[in-house]
Amino acid sequence: MKIVKYLFAILVGFNLTSCVVSETVNFNADNSGKINYKFDMSKMMQMAGGKMGSESTGNKKDVDSTFTMASLYASKKDSIAKLSKEEQEKFKKMEKFTCRMVMKEEEGIFQYEMFSDFKNPSELQDMISPVNSLSDVVPNGKKASDLESMKNNGVTRYAFDGKKFSKQVTVKPKEQIKEDYKKDFEKEGSNSEEAEALANQMTQSLEMVMTESNYEMTVTFPKKIKKVSAANAKISEDKKSVTISYPMKDYMESKNLNFEIETE
Repeated sequence: MKIVKYLFAILVGFNLTSCVVSETVNFNADNSGKINYKFDMSKMMQMAGGKMGSESTGNKKDVDSTFTMASLYASKKDSIAKLSKEEQEKFKKMEKFTCRMVMKEEEGIFQYEMFSDFKNPSELQDMISPVNSLSDVVPNGKKASDLESMKNNGVTRYAFDGKKFSKQVTVKPKEQIKEDYKKDFEKEGSNSEEAEALANQMTQSLEMVMTESNYEMTVTFPKKIKKVSAANAKISEDKKSVTISYPMKDYMESKNLNFEIETE
């Protein structure tokens, strides 16, 4: 199965069962660093009976593939070019990410990572949400409207001046997401009543998935941490790392997503 098909399987799986999303940001002394997103969908693999990549052949096999977001966006450049300049910039910032997919069917492991180095925190401004970046890979034949429907679903902003770190996440309100679903279904030929019903079903399904999924972020600094604004923050023994966890439902409802960390 090709990489795009694997990624499409991720999209399907993300809408069918729970997922654990981990985000790590490691800063160096000069404020450069590395950002990493990891999606663990092993539970989805196990629920599928370990047949994610072998349904057509019946033979189980391992996959360990590395590629870039830039290579994936290249095939959609015409559609992306039809978006606003602001939206194009968000896609541009995701191009520097390298991706790795690991699938071990016998062991029930299915993981997907996105990672990138950065020279300074300003490179991380106004990024597409990592969850929504999975939707950037749509099957061949989709129109520009498919990309239009996903824009502004989530934007992440980071700031770090060497002493104070902050993260702000802006997500589209649930009612707006439902309205966007409705418009998409109407474009596909559904009448208003049918589109409304389908949109409600999609929104409810998404909320159920989010309730079963979790998001965890870990930030590491070269200096010790003095305080963190998040109530559920766990600081490491050496005081240089902090981990914050919350249910993905909070993400959908835009709750408890923003926080600040102050270092020495």
